[in-house]
Amino acid sequence: MSTFGGLEIGLRALETQRKSLDITGHNMANANNEHYNKQRAVQSATDPYTKPGLKTSFSNGQMGTGVEIENIERVKDNFINSQLASEKQSSAYWEQMNQGLERVEFILNEPSESGISTSIDEFWNAIQDLSNNPDDSAARNMVRENAKTMIDAFQSVDKQLADYQSSLDDNLSNAVDEINLTTSRIANLNNQIISVKGSNQNPNDLLDERDALYQELNELLNVQSREDELGNLIISTDGREIVNGADNYELKAEAGEGENQTEIVHSRSNDELKITGGKTAAMLQLRGEDEIGFYRAELEKLAEAIVGEFNQRHSSGYDSEGNQGANFFRDISQLEEGNRVAGLEISNQIQQEGGLSKIAAGNYSSDPAKLTVENLSPDTAGDYTVDIKDNGQEFEITISELAGEQLDTITVEKGASTAFDSEQGTFVEPGQGDFDLIAKEPGSVEIGTTSFSGSGDNASYLADLFSGEEIIEGTTAEGYFRTIISTVGAESKRAQEMQSNQEAVIKQLTALDRSISGVSLDEEMANLIKYQQAYNSAAKYISKVDEILATLINMV
Repeated sequence: MSTFGGLEIGLRALETQRKSLDITGHNMANANNEHYNKQRAVQSATDPYTKPGLKTSFSNGQMGTGVEIENIERVKDNFINSQLASEKQSSAYWEQMNQGLERVEFILNEPSESGISTSIDEFWNAIQDLSNNPDDSAARNMVRENAKTMIDAFQSVDKQLADYQSSLDDNLSNAVDEINLTTSRIANLNNQIISVKGSNQNPNDLLDERDALYQELNELLNVQSREDELGNLIISTDGREIVNGADNYELKAEAGEGENQTEIVHSRSNDELKITGGKTAAMLQLRGEDEIGFYRAELEKLAEAIVGEFNQRHSSGYDSEGNQGANFFRDISQLEEGNRVAGLEISNQIQQEGGLSKIAAGNYSSDPAKLTVENLSPDTAGDYTVDIKDNGQEFEITISELAGEQLDTITVEKGASTAFDSEQGTFVEPGQGDFDLIAKEPGSVEIGTTSFSGSGDNASYLADLFSGEEIIEGTTAEGYFRTIISTVGAESKRAQEMQSNQEAVIKQLTALDRSISGVSLDEEMANLIKYQQAYNSAAKYISKVDEILATLINMV
């Protein structure tokens, strides 16, 4: 080693400690940067002055030449980081689901004074009043007006759900744009990272930035990644690459079949992608047949059941002029699925001028649920009692005068029609008598061909539709609607709980990650003092070497 070798050792020590101080300062500056992974200076001895050889004397050993920074390494646990990415993907999914289902609950707005349930109750109350006052025009008008209110409630909810579906399609397009922007930035960072690594340096800050973008991408959709031998981050979703080196392959939001059916398509293969994670998956599920589409279909099914059964019952009664009732509501069963609630309206016969008299509040049967009277002859007069017995596959029907004298008995298949000739006092072929009878359930029913037409019996029959009759899938209209509401509530609660659970898991993983990769100011302050002391010692060492050299030079 030369006479001036000591100065070189001291200079290397000064430079190494100074760079270590700079790295410590960089850590401290990023103490509150959540995406920053702390860096550490790895110091190592420089190559010794002499190298071992066959002709080299080992009596004095090798002479060290000082210290250098071998590497500036990034402190990071890849396993924890991958777990964190996976949990964030799930958390983003449940967060979006929770927000969406809360929105659906808000749209359904139950219980409330303006919701579907209240409008159905008010319509039922109006029909109940009509059954007590069948000749009151005000009672008839309340039935018609409350029917309009119920229609408005159904249509308002359906339209809001449809609008939300449409807005989710817009959000999907925005999410695709955000995905494409993120993959473009990652591809650009890949290019920079490879350039830096090519110069034998560690691009730690660029790697932190790329990792942060990858975490953001995980929150948007399900992605998988691997790093190649050059350091490129290669990212794929549903088996298709979206980032490979400096190239990114964009996704497209394209209209699918039907309304509100946006599909996510890979720009390179033009294949539809199956998105199973992140916010995008939640939006796809929310607007689809499993969520909003399902609830719209259930409301449509309920509306169709109410309209169909109400029309059938209304048609079995008679209006205030003694004419057989027509449909109260427009028949929506023939409309295209998805548009039936929007097509709900009161029939023209009821809606037009003079339509109040067309409301069939009366019935010639005291219990239309057990027995209906049809095709009444205009000249028919008389009041009767009809007894119905169940004989397995048939009904035994006995008709008597209201005073009690039995007139005739007949056995017919269940649901089959028979007719009665009042002049002969016997049952005849359907359509051949003064009126037709259709037995529905066992029991005793009074029929009045003159006195019952102005009664409220049919209004009572209509009211039973909402109070206790099973009209849809073995339950009442009220029960079916409660099932819809409870289903939304249960799903919303589950999404809320899942989001809360995911947040707790992420909080734990983040704390663990920060304990390893995060900046500890206490640790950095200790390093600051350590490197400062080392720097001062190196400076003193150079000063002493300088004194020795000065003495040597003066001697010469």
